[in-house]
Amino acid sequence: METIPLSRGDLRWVFPEVPEPEAVRGALAEADARVRDLARHLGAREGGTGDGLVFRRTEGVVAAGLFAATEAEGVGFTADLCFPRRCLWDLTWGPPWEVEAEIMVLCDQVPDCGGHTLAARAETFTTPLEAARGLAEATAWLLEHGRAASPASWRSRDDARCQEVGP
Repeated sequence: METIPLSRGDLRWVFPEVPEPEAVRGALAEADARVRDLARHLGAREGGTGDGLVFRRTEGVVAAGLFAATEAEGVGFTADLCFPRRCLWDLTWGPPWEVEAEIMVLCDQVPDCGGHTLAARAETFTTPLEAARGLAEATAWLLEHGRAASPASWRSRDDARCQEVGP
């Protein structure tokens, strides 16, 4: 999968027909700035997570989605804008478009667990502008939650641990 910074991508990869490209770019720029603000707040390093929104493209498939992630101390903050697929071979473009945001903590108790979702939100939109604004709102939500609690406090929550850890 190829990642391309927002500034070097093409909106038509996500929105084949963009009636208001400048408004969509503006909303995506807001989302990008919020992810970068969150990364700075968390102390994420440059060149790693927190470098803002990126297009994620799969080789041979013209369509793409937008994704952002930042991580600190095993707590990940992600946002994603894509069009839903029924299966890997479904190349249907939006509408609708889905926007998801998630706060997850890596599990350090059970090797095969992976992690635990501590907070999430998801919405579906029918126009490119609504979807871009939805992503901006989702990243505002991530920034608000990332500023409200430290990574250590996220990791200390009861729902951040496997409930049934065997011997």
